[in-house]
Amino acid sequence: MTKSLLLAFLIAGTLASTLCGTRSDQWERVDGALRDRLPRTAIEHLEPIVAGAIEEGAYAEALRAIVMTITLEGQVHGGRPEEKILRLEARMATLPQEMEPLLHAILGHGYWEYFQQNRWRFLQRTRTAEPPGEDFTTWDLPRILAEVDRRFTAALADPEALREVPVSEFDALLQKGTVPDTYRPTLYDFLAHEALAFYAAGEQAAVRVEDPFRLTADSPVFAPLEEFLAWEPESPRDDSVTLKAIRLYRELLEFHRTEGNRVALADADLGRLVFGVNTAVGPEKNERYVAALDRFAEAFADHEISARARFLWAQVLAEEADFSAARRIAVRGAEAFPESIGGIRCANLVAQIEAKSVDITTERVWNEPSPDIRVTYRNIGEIHFRAVPYEFDDYPGTVPWHGHPSSYAREIRTALLAAEPAKAWSEALTRTGDYRERTERFAAPGDLDPGFYFILASPDPRFTARDNQVSVVPVWVSDLAVVIRTGSRREGVEGLVLAAESGEPIAGAAVHSWTRDNEGVPRPGDSTRTDEDGRFRFEAAPRRTLFLAEHNGHRLATARDHWYGGSYRERPRQQTVFFTDRALYRPGQTIHYKGISLRVDREGDDYRTLAGRNVTVALRDVNGDEVGRRTHRTNDYGSLSGSFTAPDGRITGTMTLSVISGPSGATSVNVEEYKRPRFRVELEAPDTAARLDETVGLTGKATAYTG
Repeated sequence: MTKSLLLAFLIAGTLASTLCGTRSDQWERVDGALRDRLPRTAIEHLEPIVAGAIEEGAYAEALRAIVMTITLEGQVHGGRPEEKILRLEARMATLPQEMEPLLHAILGHGYWEYFQQNRWRFLQRTRTAEPPGEDFTTWDLPRILAEVDRRFTAALADPEALREVPVSEFDALLQKGTVPDTYRPTLYDFLAHEALAFYAAGEQAAVRVEDPFRLTADSPVFAPLEEFLAWEPESPRDDSVTLKAIRLYRELLEFHRTEGNRVALADADLGRLVFGVNTAVGPEKNERYVAALDRFAEAFADHEISARARFLWAQVLAEEADFSAARRIAVRGAEAFPESIGGIRCANLVAQIEAKSVDITTERVWNEPSPDIRVTYRNIGEIHFRAVPYEFDDYPGTVPWHGHPSSYAREIRTALLAAEPAKAWSEALTRTGDYRERTERFAAPGDLDPGFYFILASPDPRFTARDNQVSVVPVWVSDLAVVIRTGSRREGVEGLVLAAESGEPIAGAAVHSWTRDNEGVPRPGDSTRTDEDGRFRFEAAPRRTLFLAEHNGHRLATARDHWYGGSYRERPRQQTVFFTDRALYRPGQTIHYKGISLRVDREGDDYRTLAGRNVTVALRDVNGDEVGRRTHRTNDYGSLSGSFTAPDGRITGTMTLSVISGPSGATSVNVEEYKRPRFRVELEAPDTAARLDETVGLTGKATAYTG
C-alpha cells in the first residue's frame, strides 16, 4: 500500500505526535484544545500555524492546518459536509500558487467523497437539458464526475514542475503506506495515481455509455511496454476518462523509463495491466492479461513486485477454477518474496486453495424410499457423520425457524458437538488433486428411530470446534406428511396430515402450533386434531405460525412458518410471463423471447390465457435506457414472440425485457463479453495392446477387434 491523502475532511485528530519543528509548541496547543473539546480555541491556534508555514514554504503543514481549520469550523457552525468544499474553494484564492496542485487534489477528493455519500441521489437524477448551475448539490451524475475529473486535471497541469518535487516533502499531509517512496517518488507520481484511481472507479461505468472510446482486449493495453508507449489512441471526444487514463499511464511510464527509476516504472506498468483488465472488453481479455502478467513477473523476477504480479495471475486462474495452476504460481510468488505484500497475498491464496471444506444437504424428512445425503467437499478424503437426537419442543425458541444452520446460537452448536449421538458412521470420499469442489451422495441410514435429529458432518472424526468445519442440517425421521393449504383462505389456515408412503389421510392426528409474539419470540399456541379425512383447520389467529403433527409415535413439523389471520382477499390480475432462449448473450447477438399473457384469479381458482391482446415490449439496458420496443398481438393461446439485438457499445450487465403497455410482466437477461469454455478429453492408454482375433459366424469368418 502506497501513501494516500490524509484529509482533515475525514480525520480530525491530534497532530503534535506527527508534526514537529519550529511550530511544535503551537501544535501541542492545538492538541490540548482538541482534548478539552474546545474547537474555537483550536481554530485560533491553527491560524498562526498557517501563516508561519506559508512564510517558510512548509506548504504541506499549511494545508493540513487549513483543512483542519475548515473541519473544526464545520463542527462549530453545524455545517453540512458540502460546506467544507465551499470554504476550501473560497480560501484557495488567497493561497500561494505552489499549493494549488494539492488543493485541487484535495477538492477532487472532496467532491468524490460527497458523491459517494450521496450516490443514491445522483444515480436517481435524470440528466437535464439545461446546463447545471453553481450549486453542486443539485448536479446530475455526469456533472459531478466531470468536476472531479477537472480537479485532478488541474492538479496535474504542470507535470514538469511536479516531477521536481520529492513526495517526502509532503509527508505532513500524506498517510504513510507500507511500501517505500521509491514506488512513487515524486509529487507527480502521487497525484497521477490519485487521478488514475478515480478514472478506474466503477462509478465511471454509469456514464461510460456516453464515452465513444471503447478499450478492447486486443488493443496494446496488454502489450509489452515498448508497444504500449508507441500506441496513440484517439477518440472523437477529449473528455473520455478511459482515454485520459491511458494517456496518463503512458506519461508515467515514459517519465520513469527516461529517468531510469525501475521500481516506479514497474509499479506504474503493473497498474496499467490492472486498469486494462478492469476496463477492456473482449473474449480474449483474461488470456492476454495473464500473458502480460507472465512477462511482467519474469522481467522483474529479482524484485518483490513480481510477487504481486504472480498473485494477480494466480487470482485469475483461481476465478476460472484452475486451482492447480493458480496454486503453483502463487507458491512461487510466496517462496520468492515471503515478507512482501505480494508474497503474503500469494501465501493467503495458497491457504485458501488448500483449505478443507464440507457442506451437506439432504431431504428434510427421512422415510421410504431412503433419501441421499449429498456431500459437497474439497481437499478431504473421508467424512464422518453423527445423528444427534434433539427435543423439537425446545427447537422453535432456540434457533431461527428457517435460518441457515450457521446462524444457530453458539450454545446450540456447542451442545450438539458435545451430545451423545444416536448413530455415528463414516464414508470414504474420492480424493481430488485439482483442489476443486466435488459432490458425492450416500444413502441415509435406515435404522434411526422416529424423531427429530441434527445430522452433523465433519472431516475430523473428533468433531472438534477449532480448526475444523462442521456442517449441520436438521431432519425428521417420520412416516407422516403435512400439507398446508395457502392462498385464498386468508381468514384461517387448513391442512392435511397424511401417511408419507401411501398418501392416505390420517384421522385423529394431533396438530400443535407455535406463534411469534410481538417481540418475535415463539410461544406455544392452539392445538387441534384431524378429522376422518385427515384435515385440520385453525381459525383466524396470530400470523407467522409453525405447525407440528404427531400420531402413533411419529412427529413432523412444517418446514417454515405460515402467515395467516387477515381478511385480505386477492383480486384477479393480468400478467405476462416471459421466456428467453438463453440467459446470457454477447453484444450483437439476437435475444429471442416468447411471452404468455394470463388472467389469474386465485380466489375463484380461475386461470386463463388472454387472446387478441395488444402488448408492447421494451428492452432496457443497465442504465434503464430504452434500447428498442416491439408491439405484438397475442394469438388464440395468449402467446407472443419476438426478438431484440443485444446492444453493442453500451455498458454490459443485466438488461430487462418488460411490458410497457398491456398485461404487466418482465424478465432479465445478461449481456456480457464472455469466453466460450474449452474442453480437452484425454484417453488413458489400455493396459494391454489391441490384437486381432478370428471368430466363426453363421455364413463364414468374421474379424473382430478385442482389447
